[in-house]
Amino acid sequence: MRAAVPLIWLLLAALLTGCEVVNEGNAHVGRDRLVEDMSKQLQRGAQVRFQAEYQLAGGLRATVGQQISPAKTFYGYPGGLLIVSEGERTSCDVAAARPKCEIRAKGGNGEAETFATVTRKGLVAAPVVSELLRVTTGQPRALVKGHDTTVAGLPASCLEILNLADAISSSFSACVTADGVLASFSGQIDGVNVDQALEQLALRPPDPTLFAVPADADVVDLRQA
Repeated sequence: MRAAVPLIWLLLAALLTGCEVVNEGNAHVGRDRLVEDMSKQLQRGAQVRFQAEYQLAGGLRATVGQQISPAKTFYGYPGGLLIVSEGERTSCDVAAARPKCEIRAKGGNGEAETFATVTRKGLVAAPVVSELLRVTTGQPRALVKGHDTTVAGLPASCLEILNLADAISSSFSACVTADGVLASFSGQIDGVNVDQALEQLALRPPDPTLFAVPADADVVDLRQA
């Protein structure tokens, strides 16, 4: 009978170890599902016409407008604007007495490069969040927590993501509305503290004048540069 005791303990230890492996596996599956769900929400949002108003850190304001045909998105932030279409981006500095605009082909170095000017002004674009979610899926050490909330009177799904490595943000939280529009973002991106929250959302075609550069702007076309 004494010889059977160690065997029982070995069996129990093996069973507990197996449970730990299963629990860890389930945790990763649940985490990946949360990230995948938000990624799909943002993908749906890329097909939605809307105009949104955001509050940024320090009480500043920003506007985002998205049209579908042709696909084009406007980002208006303190001192400037960015208009992004399928193959090009137009950025304008409107803080000077005479606005200055540059038209460039969209770069091939990812969304962070395309939206770098916007991010430096404290506004995060939905494609940048999608890129961060893509990075998260490849990092099993990243921690992901999900919850639901209400932003600007709209239901939203949220994720808090921690411990990202080799990413433009090591930790952040983001919320997305049921229609796939970015509702909020909080975190540090490339040294910039970002804290934005949706204030108003209109699910309709945006004001068409948003997509026109200022009439008196000096425009430089760098698409062939």
